[in-house]
Amino acid sequence: MKLSKHTRKMEFSGDHHDDSLLIGNFGDVEFTARGTFKLSGMIYSKSAIEFTVVGDGLIKFHGVCEKIIVHLAKGNCTIDLSEVTSKEVTCISLRDNSQIWVGPTKLIKRANLQDEAVLTYRGKARLDSYSLSGNSKIHYMGEAG
Repeated sequence: MKLSKHTRKMEFSGDHHDDSLLIGNFGDVEFTARGTFKLSGMIYSKSAIEFTVVGDGLIKFHGVCEKIIVHLAKGNCTIDLSEVTSKEVTCISLRDNSQIWVGPTKLIKRANLQDEAVLTYRGKARLDSYSLSGNSKIHYMGEAG
């Protein structure tokens, strides 16, 4: 997936703990976390956010976003977007023991899971295309609310 040419980058490498992150409406964002982390905050964007997460820890956001792309989630990590409302979510590669929690969305465009990866979603999302290998799972948790 290609983001627009005006992309902001947020990178965290090593051991990071921050609960006051803000992703505003300033164009597309590439969010990268590698290592050990506990990151959380707010998203208020009419653009796309692309996540690349490798390592151990938790990333949790709440808010609103047009499009969410999880390029890679690998390791023992959790991406909790259960409180983020979006129009479209794409999960290109979820591996190892990674988990992603998807909040209210119209479309889960793609979900590729391997190993022990888990994707959990609720609401009326349409699951367009997916592939599972190993012991990976997709969980539907019912309607939001």
